[in-house]
Amino acid sequence: MFVLIGVRDTVPVAPSAFEIPPHISITDALNKKYANKLVPEKGLALSVFDLLTVEDGKVTWGNGLMYYKVSFRLMLFAPFIGEVMHGRVLASTREYIRISTGFFQDIYITPALFPPNMAFDPSQNTWFWYSDSEDAILSQAELMNTIIESRLYIDVGEPIRFRVDSVEWQDVRPKPSPDLYAEGEATPEEKDPRERAGYKVWASIGEAGLGVITWWREGADEEIEEEAED
Repeated sequence: MFVLIGVRDTVPVAPSAFEIPPHISITDALNKKYANKLVPEKGLALSVFDLLTVEDGKVTWGNGLMYYKVSFRLMLFAPFIGEVMHGRVLASTREYIRISTGFFQDIYITPALFPPNMAFDPSQNTWFWYSDSEDAILSQAELMNTIIESRLYIDVGEPIRFRVDSVEWQDVRPKPSPDLYAEGEATPEEKDPRERAGYKVWASIGEAGLGVITWWREGADEEIEEEAED
């Protein structure tokens, strides 16, 4: 999930930070530049892991900034294909379930990567899994006619376990700020979050043990109770 990459850069430090130990002011400046930024084809930069080398700082004429040539290791969020991860359900639509890890929110599970017997309930605006079918695969109409109490809903905020199926990069151009439009002028419609994301993770819950964590915890508790009764 997390990887380290080596980076070389020249970082400026403002005069107001000269009294701070250089390794702290340099790290702060690098984090300000890199943290929460995408590194193309690598991952999402989280923070500086450590400084490897720091050359003597040099002040350039005109702005008073101290420039340091540094090499450092940057920690990235870069999940690999097949990795099992945990997150929380952020949103549900007919097209996908959106997952958040807290610091990354562009994880999507589409119906093609669901287990059998899942359906979207428009009255609840969320998906549910029907697990009492005894291995039979039900149609969407049959699933919508099941007893509500027997459905396992995937509610917003639920902790969920998933497997990374693939990752996708796309070039996303920033759109004009709404403040730039004249009063009364129509602004572009809000895009689907999948279209705004430069880096997306596609995930699967189509295997045993994946999905809402309480599904499997409750099943294990029931088995323990049955064994105790025997």
